[in-house]
Amino acid sequence: MDVRIEALVDAFERDLGDEALWIKPRAYPESLALCIIDSIYSTGAQYGQVANIVDRYRSYRTGQGGNADLDGPAELLATFDELGSTQAWAEQIGNRRPTSTTPGAPLKAEAVRDGASRLVGLGIRSVEELRLTAESDAIDVVNKSWREVPGQRSGVTWAYVLMLAGIPGAKANRLVVEYVADVLELPVGEVDARSVSGWIRDVAKTKGWNSIHTEHAIWRLQTRRPVSESVVEVADVAG
Repeated sequence: MDVRIEALVDAFERDLGDEALWIKPRAYPESLALCIIDSIYSTGAQYGQVANIVDRYRSYRTGQGGNADLDGPAELLATFDELGSTQAWAEQIGNRRPTSTTPGAPLKAEAVRDGASRLVGLGIRSVEELRLTAESDAIDVVNKSWREVPGQRSGVTWAYVLMLAGIPGAKANRLVVEYVADVLELPVGEVDARSVSGWIRDVAKTKGWNSIHTEHAIWRLQTRRPVSESVVEVADVAG
């Protein structure tokens, strides 16, 4: 076994715990709209809050005769137009949470609208089109554009969009790269994001794990979220 893979296997087993207990990413394999909503509202929020927003969006679309689980960003944008404004969308479907703690920061609903608009502008109207784009260098343009959405500069939510869509990242998220660089005791600037994704896939194959779930577990670790169900249960009891 490659010494890097061996080191990563040891680190993953130590830091991520029992794979059977990992919190798996929610999945919307045919709804890029729900991927956008979930990813943006997930930062700094409890799971129940995000689930409620997703449920309200589903209910709204059902009331229109639509299907939220098949919606793309164009259908998502249409709901803003139908409700008349971002404020109205936030009140009926989303919530009043801002994108940051900076005074005057726009609502997360505005970030949802902007993110959806950017994807449509780049010709990405479905999970399948995003999947095809992710297989080429064109994904870098999409990533860059997404990071220009208010409050999304870190790229954390973009990585989560890909996870929610069930798309393995050709390039690992920055936080995942930082973790791997630390494990391998390498300067982060010398670690290629594509190589990191490949190493994670190799570790997952060696261990019989799902590579997307593995990267998601690292992402949760790096964003200080519980990695396993057992931790969530303990936190709930303690809370």
